Amino acid sequence: MKKRVGLLLALTILVAAGTLFQNYRFDVSLARERDAALALDRRLADAGLALADLRAAQAGYVATGQGAASWMNEVVALTDQVDSEITAARDGTFSDTARSRYTRALAALGDFRAIDDRARRYVDDEQLFFASDLVFMDGPEASRRAAGDLGLARDAEAEAAAARLTRLSRFRFGMNGLALVFLLVVAVSAIRNQLTDEPSLAETEAPEPGVTDELPTTAEPMVAATTPPPVTEPALDLAPTAELCADLARLMDGRDLPALVERTATVLGAKGIVLWAVDSSGAMLRPALTYGYSDRVMARLGTLQVDAENVTSLAFRSMQPQTMNGTDDGTGALAVPLVTTSGCVGVLAAETRDPQPGGEMVALARIVAAQLSTVVTPAAESSRNAAEA
Repeated sequence: MKKRVGLLLALTILVAAGTLFQNYRFDVSLARERDAALALDRRLADAGLALADLRAAQAGYVATGQGAASWMNEVVALTDQVDSEITAARDGTFSDTARSRYTRALAALGDFRAIDDRARRYVDDEQLFFASDLVFMDGPEASRRAAGDLGLARDAEAEAAAARLTRLSRFRFGMNGLALVFLLVVAVSAIRNQLTDEPSLAETEAPEPGVTDELPTTAEPMVAATTPPPVTEPALDLAPTAELCADLARLMDGRDLPALVERTATVLGAKGIVLWAVDSSGAMLRPALTYGYSDRVMARLGTLQVDAENVTSLAFRSMQPQTMNGTDDGTGALAVPLVTTSGCVGVLAAETRDPQPGGEMVALARIVAAQLSTVVTPAAESSRNAAEA
């Protein structure tokens, strides 16, 4: 008994320490991604400002009383700076969209160089009229094309950085969910071992062989007192729950979600599942995904108001699990909120075969809901994917 408890305690400490360390690594990775995205955005912003300075510096070629040579040197320096910034960004990007925009920006910058060379020759030949056409017409058009493509590349880089941060956050949620499942399994195992190894009342109070109590002298009959053995409810199977959470953490394609919702119904022993998502106004809950119900039933069910008096709406408002008992031979109801760092985004509702859901079933539903909350987002109109029982 003591050896098993010690082993479970050691495993718990090991998993907890590993989870804390991995959370630290995730924090470092997230901070590194944010710093890299911010540094790249600043570099691209500086390149955009340099393009604007190019047009102003080139105008000095034909300005009265200005030395064209100094402005020409300024244009060369700015052009080289922009070229190096865009080339470095193109070589280091992971976004195909941004890479194509960088290539187009470099092509436009090459056109600007060619126009600038022609303008220099006209200035050297003192043909300022032709130089002015190139400086004020052709040159600005090429630089604007370069600036436009650079701005689109900057937007693509921001989207790619946001996608990487989201992916890292989902991996982190998945890891924490698996750690929570393991700790729950350890806790249930420890409780079951404690109940199994605890000596019964008859064993602790049985008399030693050959020793008898004195008989009573009264005429009252003796009635033997018997203590019924304790009745323990069977624990839910945690292995399918752990596998389900692991698959939810690895979910990359929404087309795989209906099958996972069906497995959720199996884990919870539910006849039907409805995954509710709050709309963009925050006032209505819409069925995003269902299992076990026909289209006619879902059409009749429709949407739910957030402030309505039912277990689903109450679970959303309170951000706490809610249950509703049924009849002895009927079904019960269970509603668990889908909570994220930005608030509640929906509700996992289940029609359970147990008329009095609670205890371990609520705990397992909360574990699964923690994983589902990473894939459900508020929407103006959630699409419905139904899977028949």
